[in-house]
Amino acid sequence: MTTLPLAQARSEFFEMVERAASGERIILTNRGIPRAMLGPLPDDARPALLSGEQAMDIFLHHQMDSAAWSDIRFPGDAIGADGLG
Repeated sequence: MTTLPLAQARSEFFEMVERAASGERIILTNRGIPRAMLGPLPDDARPALLSGEQAMDIFLHHQMDSAAWSDIRFPGDAIGADGLG
């Protein structure tokens, strides 16, 4: 794992992103204190874009409305006849 001051990371930002995307974990520090980490995304990095209402609907009814599904689906995902993925 690499440690890098924020000032240096600013000037090498695009290089840091490429290194992180390749699997390297990079700790960014400010005055020697770790502040953030860059690293690779998981293979299936799905965004969490549900509203509180949508999350409660899923919790209560064990199914997802089509608007919620559209917010988090990736190309190739499908919804079955029962409304579940």
